[in-house]
Amino acid sequence: MKRIFLVLSLLFVAYFASAQGNEELGISFDKSEHNFGQVVRENKNHTCTFVLENKTDKPLVLLSVKTSCSCLKPQYSRRPLKVGEKSSIRMTLEAAKMEQGVFHRVVEVHTNAGVARVVVRGNVVLPND
Repeated sequence: MKRIFLVLSLLFVAYFASAQGNEELGISFDKSEHNFGQVVRENKNHTCTFVLENKTDKPLVLLSVKTSCSCLKPQYSRRPLKVGEKSSIRMTLEAAKMEQGVFHRVVEVHTNAGVARVVVRGNVVLPND
């Protein structure tokens, strides 16, 4: 029982530490998570956009955006962001590549200031025949 409590406590701390990390890096997102809701598993793509702002004291460069699933495709500019400047990361969800059920995907935004994280979630359902 103590082990379960310890594991849950560590997961809780890790979750909130990663959620606070974006601001500590000087990167502000308009939202930390996007919920697609119910997505029908078919050959239709769904998109969402995360807007970020450089709140550091130097130019911010997006080096890469890594997803935890091949079903998510990021699009973003590699142009350095001046202090106070905004940019966006567009995420395309390819529902046909996904399994049925609830999904929770972490998106890592690698920058010259460190790694920021946002989350994409939803529920994939089968099409009605």
